[in-house]
Formats: sequence, C-alpha cells, structure tokens
Amino acid sequence: MDTSILEDLGLSKGEIKIYLVLLELGSTKIGRIIEKSGMASSAVHNAVNYLIDKGLVSYVKKGKIKHYQPVPPKQLIEFIEEKKNKILSFLPELELKHRLSGEKQEAEIFEGTRGIISLLNLLIEDTSPEEDYIFFAIDTEEKNEDVQKFMLNYDLKRKERKLKVRGLAPIELKKLFKKRNYLKMKYPPFPILSNLSICQNKIAIFSWDEKPIGYLIHSEQIARKYKEYFEKIWKIV
Repeated sequence: MDTSILEDLGLSKGEIKIYLVLLELGSTKIGRIIEKSGMASSAVHNAVNYLIDKGLVSYVKKGKIKHYQPVPPKQLIEFIEEKKNKILSFLPELELKHRLSGEKQEAEIFEGTRGIISLLNLLIEDTSPEEDYIFFAIDTEEKNEDVQKFMLNYDLKRKERKLKVRGLAPIELKKLFKKRNYLKMKYPPFPILSNLSICQNKIAIFSWDEKPIGYLIHSEQIARKYKEYFEKIWKIV
C-alpha cells in the first residue's frame, strides 16, 4: 500500500503504521498494537497519543484498561480539506480494512480539539434528510475563535444534509446565535444541560475546556431519555 498520501497529511511513518494496524485489529489493547506493529513500546505509545490528539484514534475503557480504535477513514477528509481528492482515491482500501475490523463499541472517548471535531462529524455521518438534530448549547466563550469557526462550518454541513436542527441555550449565549439563522433556538430562563447533542441513537457529550474531551454513546434508550427531556423544555419555553 502506498502510504505517501498519509505522509502528505502530516502523519509520521510511525503514526501511519499504527493507524493501519488499528484498522486491521479494530478495538484493541496497547499490547496487541505493539505486537502487530513490531515497533518499540515507547514509539507505539507516542504514536497512539499523537493520533488521539489529531482526532484519528479514540479509546474505550474496559475496567482500567484502554482499548484503542481508529475513527472511520472518512474523517481523514476533515483532517485536511486541501488533500480531499487524494484521500478519496485512497479511501476504498482503508474502508475495506475498517469494515473487517468488527463491530464498533457502544461508547468512544475522544481527546483534544480535533477529537471533538471528529466526534461531532461522526454524529451526523449516517444521517438522512429531515432527521432531527437537537442540542444543548456549548458553554464556551465567544472569544474561542476556533470553536466558533468550527460551529459555523458545522451549521453548513447540517444544512447540506437537510437536518432539522433545534437547540436550547442560556439567555446569556443568545448573542452567539444571532447570525446562525439556520438553527431554531429557544432560551430557557432557568438552568439547563450544556455541551450535549443528540442525533438518531447517538449522543455526544463533551467539554471544550483547556483539555477537550468527548464521549460518543450509541444507545437507543439513552438517546430517547435525552430527547424526552429536551422536548419537555422546548414545549414550555
């Protein structure tokens, strides 16, 4: 496999090797990655941590042990838009490896700003037109330009997918939504949840603080509970 395209994206050879190993193994412990890659333990740990920072790897904790897994290869397109055409020519082989890796876990953990971006993109990956996307707004300051810029682009993606997007936010954040006309917003005069989005049977819970971290949960039961809570507030505001 020609991996020069991934090098063009800024990945080191070690990171590329670990990413491809994870595509083959699916969710796995660090020991399996070390064994399969043939790399030194310290090099594997470093590569995995860098991939997490870049939003290309997430992990699930089973007890005290982390099981690592790659994000779907389509997220490479989000990693750097300028390389889109090259990545599209590379995707089929990566998608095949990912499909062979087995069933995705029910909960994933993402770290870093790129990790949160990958999380939110995965939330709408398999959506159809007219599906509902509801959210409790991010409790971030307007001065966080990276977050605001991403959310504006995220609005465009949701609009392109023709999703029906509604949100609840504290009244003090109303100024952040003035120009985001695509969204249907309400502002309860009482405390509500924050940093939470629901689409289909997926729930994204995240914090965009100094050390961003997020959780993507696949659960019909949990999604239904949050939807019911959202709708109750939406009706009375």
